[in-house]
Amino acid sequence: MIAVSEENKLADKAVLKKLHPLCNLLADDLDDLAKNTHIETLPAGSVLYTQGATDPHTIYLLTGSVELRDRGGQVSKIDGGGASARRPLSFQKPRNATATALSDVTLIRIEDKLLELMINTSSLAQPAKPKALDANLIEERLFGRLYQDYMEDTLIVPSMPDIALRVRNAIDNQDKDVEDIAKIVQADPALAARLVQVANSPLYRGQGQINSCRHAITRIGLKQARNLVFSFALKQLFRSNAPPLRQRMIQLWQHTTSVAAIAAVLAKRTPGFEVDRGLLAGLIHDIGVLPIMAYAERYPQLVSDAKVFDDIVARLRGQIGALVLRRWEFDEEMIAVALEAECWDRESDSGNADYADLVVMAQMHGYIGKPRMAELPAIDSVPAFSKLALGQLSPRMSVQILEDARDDIAAVEKLLLG
Repeated sequence: MIAVSEENKLADKAVLKKLHPLCNLLADDLDDLAKNTHIETLPAGSVLYTQGATDPHTIYLLTGSVELRDRGGQVSKIDGGGASARRPLSFQKPRNATATALSDVTLIRIEDKLLELMINTSSLAQPAKPKALDANLIEERLFGRLYQDYMEDTLIVPSMPDIALRVRNAIDNQDKDVEDIAKIVQADPALAARLVQVANSPLYRGQGQINSCRHAITRIGLKQARNLVFSFALKQLFRSNAPPLRQRMIQLWQHTTSVAAIAAVLAKRTPGFEVDRGLLAGLIHDIGVLPIMAYAERYPQLVSDAKVFDDIVARLRGQIGALVLRRWEFDEEMIAVALEAECWDRESDSGNADYADLVVMAQMHGYIGKPRMAELPAIDSVPAFSKLALGQLSPRMSVQILEDARDDIAAVEKLLLG
């Protein structure tokens, strides 16, 4: 939490120094700004600014909570003292959201022209010099930039694969039938072939071999085909042009496909779960890493220190993943997968098992025999274990079931890896 100096209602220099881009100001400029920046206190319910406003101020939230509601009705919350509050509530003018105080708040307003002048002056006066890696600062800047871009509708979010979008729109159109969907899928021969493969795989195998995309969709079902098309199309997003990140992206896709394959097999063996949805849940559980990778290209130091980078990814991927899935119009159950896939002690609101529980257990089983397992709780101590059908078994029997399904898991992984 950022401490606020109440004396004379002036902002303390130490407060300003933690805000971005104020932290880049010269010491004398920071002193002058502190002497002329007053802290405002507003009651809950106050409107700080409205969507479309062009007020000439940069606003920082110091304490309390503020709701941002954009023109599309999307609601976000910023808490004073958090990483996102270290940046202005919005740089964009006209404002792209309405900011309303959810509690009593304290804030400061700085004239845009004054701030621009001081930043430009400081950048000219300070000689460029290398800075030591500060993980906390990089995390704040990285998340702050990601969050700010999200609020201003400029976040670099991976686009939903075109083929997946066309199939989803067609299936949502009541006038389209299996033949229409098959024609769309067949525009991508490799994808059509995979759909036929999965229809003949252990996950969906029925009587008789299927040889056409239309028959595959008929066997699987339209909704299930939509999820599978999206699942297979996701691979194209797990790429990077930056050499330091290329290998990381390959490793991420390998982990993702492993978790997805296990989740699909667990879904097949657990009443109330759908195989295709389990597969998709496994594939999107780390989707938040993709924007982080894209933004990390701007911070070479971040990528050079593997441990720092891994720690930052672990802290940010859930929140960023939720932003991506909301942009893609996924339902709340799947958004929860991205948010809580590594919350080993999570308890769902309903108390019933959901797809986040499924992915939690898929990950835990995937880590068996690997170094990461030593950091995790015992499988039978995780709430998800008892909520799934696995809870009727001992941990040893649970592992044996997946061992028996090893060929099925390998077959699904092969389909995903292409």
